Amino acid sequence: MYNYYPDELIEEIRINNDIVEVISDYVRLERKGKDYFGLCPFHKEKTPSFSVVPGKQIFYCFGCGKGGNVFHFIMNAENLEYIEAVKYLADRAKIQLPEGNEEDTNKARIRRELININTEAARFFHQNLISGKYTKAMEYLVKRGITDRTIKKFGLGFQPEEIDILYRYLKSKGYGDEPIQASGLVLPGKKGGFYDRFRGRIIFPIFDIRGNVIAFGGRVTDSSLPKYMNSPETPVYSKSKNLYSLNFAKNSGEKQIIIVEGYMDVISLQQNGIINTVASLGTALTESQGRLLKKYAEEVIISYDSDSAGQAATLRGLDILNDLGCSVRVLTVPDGKDPDEFIKKNGAEEFRKIAAKSVSLIEYKIADLKKHVDLETTQGRLSFLNKSADLLAKIDNRVELEMYSKKIADDYNISEEAILSEIYKRINKKAGNRNNQAMFREIRKDEPEQDVRKYQSIIHNERMLIAMLCIDNNIYKSVRDKIGTDFIDKENERIFKIITERIDNKSGIVPAELLNVIEGPAANVFASIIQKECNFEDTYKAVTDIIKKIENEKNDIRKQEILSLLNSKEGLSEGDVEKLKKELNSIILAKQKS
Repeated sequence: MYNYYPDELIEEIRINNDIVEVISDYVRLERKGKDYFGLCPFHKEKTPSFSVVPGKQIFYCFGCGKGGNVFHFIMNAENLEYIEAVKYLADRAKIQLPEGNEEDTNKARIRRELININTEAARFFHQNLISGKYTKAMEYLVKRGITDRTIKKFGLGFQPEEIDILYRYLKSKGYGDEPIQASGLVLPGKKGGFYDRFRGRIIFPIFDIRGNVIAFGGRVTDSSLPKYMNSPETPVYSKSKNLYSLNFAKNSGEKQIIIVEGYMDVISLQQNGIINTVASLGTALTESQGRLLKKYAEEVIISYDSDSAGQAATLRGLDILNDLGCSVRVLTVPDGKDPDEFIKKNGAEEFRKIAAKSVSLIEYKIADLKKHVDLETTQGRLSFLNKSADLLAKIDNRVELEMYSKKIADDYNISEEAILSEIYKRINKKAGNRNNQAMFREIRKDEPEQDVRKYQSIIHNERMLIAMLCIDNNIYKSVRDKIGTDFIDKENERIFKIITERIDNKSGIVPAELLNVIEGPAANVFASIIQKECNFEDTYKAVTDIIKKIENEKNDIRKQEILSLLNSKEGLSEGDVEKLKKELNSIILAKQKS
């Protein structure tokens, strides 16, 4: 049932249906820290125990135990089968499914045709560039330091000045006027006919996560305006839902993704070995783009221009990423340069050094506050103190909060006690209004029983292992040799094979995506584990401890089996007895070593 549509399409639908937005249509949610809470729509309750975790894109009710991702919520809320829930959410996100009624089939056909047209156009543009006929375009790229290898990798091309050369080329390939116009590559003329959109421009094909050509950007080779021109929204392209070069960056093997403003920044950085780089396609960072970044990176570094517009965009992007649960930092390139300029002058190693020195969200916002006040005056210092306290009061972690307080006190010569006093005033006021402590006391009542039988404990720990590997895919490389291939629970074994295959082929998997492959009540169990039991500071240690615990519990079970056999000795030869005793000794020694 769960393979009715391709996994990539299911994930695209999930990513484009933010779980907080969807559930807010059914439940009145109130934010508590990074999560949201409300009255459960699936059972009667007076105290909210229904939680939504935006960072993990899951929900879980501590009262009735229902949980899962956005698909499971819609299945429960609308009483739908899985496939119907997929169709419901695809329609909500305006994503076309390949099968369905006649209208759906027609839309799918149009999408395929537009992809084919874009692919044909990309080949046309690229051939123009490398043909040697249009030297001005190639000279520009050479001047910018772009190599032939990079031109080929990114499929860079050129659109000649002729008014309708691309239109005539696409017509010669058998495409009709309607789909050619729908692609956004041409525009209708006032006196009839069509003319090409990107005339006289270097072309940057834009790929989706699967490597399909979905749109184009075009740049002039001189100082004429507009400098950049981009494809319009089409049935296959939405600038708010895609990131330039994510198809390459997602396979970089890095835990971070660096997001920059322009095509040339990305191309220059990747040419110099900084593969984990994307651009936001000329628009302010959106939640859909943030969710894509969250899937493929543990940390996002944002590097926009240092002008006022760039700084405003940085702040908006930081807030979006932070609200989604991303770890975010800000990279400010020295001397007001953009990444392209910097790496050409200083090289990749220096760029990596300044990336390593990128600052956190709080540090960036505090530094931004400083620019707008005069710390030499009493009024300015007071304003800075109050605004800093407002920012720091939003931090959930007490150690982190006090660390930043001390840093501000040291950097700006303000009493640490004064800062903490203002912060705790705000925290206590918020706690009093919302009664956070009572809320969390109520939540913690529902703890799993610890005195379960060995088999149940192993099955639970197998699920913990699966959940932890989805939370941090990179750990799998370090522990794969320590994990046994046989699982006590065959469903756990099936799920484990799916997630490890995706990690191995570098497509990656996140907790909400894990729930796409889990059916029925098991989704509730996994959602509970992810929400309540996977909050570790050291995920590597947690995973290795879980693996060791599973091994010990399996050994305990085998030990009891051997003792029972030795006690009865029924049907055992002397050789069998000796083998069992050796196995028992090895189990005991392994237990002692662990």
